[in-house]
Amino acid sequence: MCHYNELRRIRKSGHLTIPKIIREQLEISDGDVLMIMEKPLGLVMKPIDDDHVYNESVVSNNGKVNIPVEIRRNLNISEETHFSVKLDKDSCAVVLDILEEELG
Repeated sequence: MCHYNELRRIRKSGHLTIPKIIREQLEISDGDVLMIMEKPLGLVMKPIDDDHVYNESVVSNNGKVNIPVEIRRNLNISEETHFSVKLDKDSCAVVLDILEEELG
């Protein structure tokens, strides 16, 4: 169950900022490594497990993470793509759902 929701866009460089309230809830800070898992219409990011086969991204200052280019290509993500950024406390994850492009 998601307990927080905010709209965000990805930067041209592939960076996305995880909202502070979500970082605090999941205790994510500068230098932490997150697994990034694709789902049909978005992404799931969560603190790294010991054994995984997913892409990784290091959290930088102010909660920025880089979405790898191969994931952006697979999901057709660009700087025009809008996301619903959610906190899923049950799975200790950040959930990014891709929204329709016609947000206005």
